[in-house]
Amino acid sequence: MAGCATPEPPPPPAPEPPPAAAPAPISSVEPVAPAPKPAPAKPAKTKPKKGDKAGDKVAEKAAEKPADVAAVRSADAGEPVAPPEPVAKAEPEIRGPAWLSKCATKRFDGGAILCDADALLASPSGTIKVYTRDPNLAGPVASGGRIEYRPGLPRRYRLFVLP
Repeated sequence: MAGCATPEPPPPPAPEPPPAAAPAPISSVEPVAPAPKPAPAKPAKTKPKKGDKAGDKVAEKAAEKPADVAAVRSADAGEPVAPPEPVAKAEPEIRGPAWLSKCATKRFDGGAILCDADALLASPSGTIKVYTRDPNLAGPVASGGRIEYRPGLPRRYRLFVLP
């Protein structure tokens, strides 16, 4: 006989935990009332003197306060709050050649107008300095000016219009 193999008995089943008793309802609890909302702080009103620039700034800041207070109120009420829309500052008008309107970015810096563009909008001259980030585009041009190489520019060309 090769050997009798007796099967081992299966392990005993795990004991089940006793069912939990359901909590009894509590009837002696008073309903909770929401806390009263605090009154919003009103900005102090000041009368600016004629020609007083600081008074104008105070009035502008006071005008911005009601929108912030309204956002806080709606947040307290549990309503979804939309983020405030960014206010785009009007770009001051820069007077210069008509091709400046085609600049990707432009600014007035130290008496000169700086213009970044992806296309050559003007050829270099005595009042227009042109720089490029591409070394293959740098060098003399047919009109007699020169395009200078300047690595790291944000656009292909940077033009300076000097007064």
